[in-house]
Amino acid sequence: MESFFKKVERGSSSQPVAEQDSQVPNAMPIGEASQQPAIELDAYERDPGKRPQIYEYPPNQRDEARRFYISKGPFQPYMNEYPYAGTASHRRRFQYNWFKIFPWLEYSPSTERAYCFPCFLFATKPHGKCGSNTFLVKEFQNWKKVNSGKQCGFLIHMGQDSTSAHNQALRCFEELKNTTGHIEKVIEKQNKKIVLDARLRLKTSIDAIRWLTFQACAFRGHDESAQSINQGNFLEMIKILASYNKEVKAVVLENAPGNAKYTSHHVQKEILTIFAEKVQTTIRGEIGTSKFCLIVDESRDESKKEQMAIVLRFVDAQGFIRERFLDIVHVKDTAALTLKNSICTVLSTNNLSVQDIRGQGYDGTSNMCGEWNGLQALILKECPYAYYVHCMAHQLQLALIAASREVIKVHNFFQDAIHIINVVSSSAKRNDELITQQAEEIAHAIELGELDTGRGANQIERFGYS
Repeated sequence: MESFFKKVERGSSSQPVAEQDSQVPNAMPIGEASQQPAIELDAYERDPGKRPQIYEYPPNQRDEARRFYISKGPFQPYMNEYPYAGTASHRRRFQYNWFKIFPWLEYSPSTERAYCFPCFLFATKPHGKCGSNTFLVKEFQNWKKVNSGKQCGFLIHMGQDSTSAHNQALRCFEELKNTTGHIEKVIEKQNKKIVLDARLRLKTSIDAIRWLTFQACAFRGHDESAQSINQGNFLEMIKILASYNKEVKAVVLENAPGNAKYTSHHVQKEILTIFAEKVQTTIRGEIGTSKFCLIVDESRDESKKEQMAIVLRFVDAQGFIRERFLDIVHVKDTAALTLKNSICTVLSTNNLSVQDIRGQGYDGTSNMCGEWNGLQALILKECPYAYYVHCMAHQLQLALIAASREVIKVHNFFQDAIHIINVVSSSAKRNDELITQQAEEIAHAIELGELDTGRGANQIERFGYS
């Protein structure tokens, strides 16, 4: 406790410590720490005879003032006749062509004197030494010395040594004027390179996903670790693309930053979702303002989930009938109301209205074609023109099943075919024997002339070539 608090001695003054400390004679009054007034930066003066010196600006505003004056350049006004200066016997005046010889030179019409632009920008407060404030505070007006050869006042100000105050200020001026060397420019260049690398990396992933999707290939592998021999189709495709392009190889997989590889499962799903949205947008453009028919069917996939497929049938702008697979959605059950809500959600997402439905095509189950509570009845309540038609494909399937059961020969044919397939496919030897027997029968039929092999149909001589 004594390391944090001090015991109060008996008989000591009860005056608070803060009041005792406030009596320190060397304490600086608040407000005197910064006696330098802030200069309004909105009113920059170009005339070097009227403007304040850079060292008179607040330290946090000097760079801003320097950038402003550098953007404007030295103040070099053109006058038909510059005022004379000097004694009556040696009257001289400023010459405009001096600006071309000494680009750093400035002239003030108000004081009729010359100034140094780099020294104004980067010179510190004069120390009182001889010549330290020439071209800065006292200015220069001895025009007679300008044409005095080595004794030229401008040359003396510049100095022969590279470490002179003028040359140091000139180097600072060139460095600040060179915006490509600024740290923000360097960071900007680095950011541009990072953006370009990220775009190339993402484009590689998009191309790999697009090809695998077009070929209906699986993306992921059983083992996608770095030590795996086969990391799956997606990663292996990126490796192939990188092997043919050095720029791609330099930015993908192990050469990519850990937080921007664009190869994770989430990125793959996002890209696939974008592909699906692009396709749906194209289909929506084909439909336009046309009316359409709704074709829906649901089934259970390998993961035991109910999936509902939605297909639209419409007439495009050229008058051709089109059928487009719009979407496939997971439904928690096959109740008519659940299917109807999912269909309405998909249509509204694609900016389609239920009122534009002019037909419905489903199978014959009660939840789909029920007269009172089926899917077709629920949609018909919202759109009275959406007439229901039993799907022809389902009708054909039911007709074939019924015919095979009623016609004994057809029924026996399918039963025998099922038994033959089961017997042959259950043994590899039986399958090979069946293939051999089939080949012998084909060869025998060719010898008898019952089959034409088309031998010589593609020979060069048939087209007149020797």
